[in-house]
Formats: sequence, C-alpha cells, structure tokens
Amino acid sequence: PSPLALTLLLCVQVAFGFIPGNKIGARPSNNSRHALQMAPKFNKSTQKWEITDATDTEGAYGPVGSLIRQGPVPFFKRVTDADLYEQMVLKYMANDKCGRAEAQGNMDAYLANPSDWAYQKNAEKNGAAKYDYANANTDPGQLVLTGTWAVFVTSLLGRVIYIFVTEKM
Repeated sequence: PSPLALTLLLCVQVAFGFIPGNKIGARPSNNSRHALQMAPKFNKSTQKWEITDATDTEGAYGPVGSLIRQGPVPFFKRVTDADLYEQMVLKYMANDKCGRAEAQGNMDAYLANPSDWAYQKNAEKNGAAKYDYANANTDPGQLVLTGTWAVFVTSLLGRVIYIFVTEKM
C-alpha cells in the first residue's frame, strides 16, 4: 500500500473514532430524564464539582475530539489544565442538566471563541435553533479532506524547511 492510501485510511479511522454515538454496542439513552438523575454535585468541602454516577462520563470524548470539533485552543487547554477543563464540564452538566458530550462540546466552543459561543447561547434563549456543539465538525468526509490537506501542507512545509536548512550549511 502507498503512503497516501495509508494516510487516508488513518484519517478515516480517526474520523469515525471520535464521532459521538459511533460506539459499537452503545445503548441509547433518554438524555433529558437521564441527565437530571446524573447531574454532578458541588462538594463544598473540596470546592469542586464531582461525578455522582458512573454514567456521568458516558459520551465523553478525548482531547483529539476537542481538536477535531473546535481546534487547537480547547485541545491545548485540556492537555495543559485537565482539572480546570473537567470542572468546567461538570459545572455545565449540572447547571444545564445535559449529558457529558453536550457539555464538552459547549466548553470546547467556549474555549475556542467565548464571544461567539455567548452570542449563540443568547440567540438560543431568544428562540433560535439549538446548535449541536457535541457533533460539530465531525462529518467523516470533511475530516478526511482536512486530514489529507493537513498531511499535504505539513509535508510540503517540512520539505521547504529541510531544503532551506540544508542549503545554508
């Protein structure tokens, strides 16, 4: 197999691996009723939000999911300050009575662009359609295209830098 074919296969695998609900054997849930039962609680002694149920982590996606959905800012925030990110997600889950994937999507969008996120939330309060941040930018076709272009541009940039450095020596 050619390197291009392997790269495309890898992009497709990554795309399908981070789409919520694309889990084999995953069980459907009634989000509104279930979210009310699993809302995280604030522990006054530790001053932190805590998981109250093992289902509080259902639907979670990793840092690469944040990178795919909203770009490098939420990705680096998750990697560099995981505890703060977790507290933001748990607080959002508790306040909005929603599931983890929705809370993570909203916090990723907030970290990427707080002004646009606040504008969208205000528009939703005034009757606009609710934006699905949990599934934003997860279209497999678009992910493959983005991954392919990223490999191409990175390879080209690497080659230019290599040529520039070797000619200077």
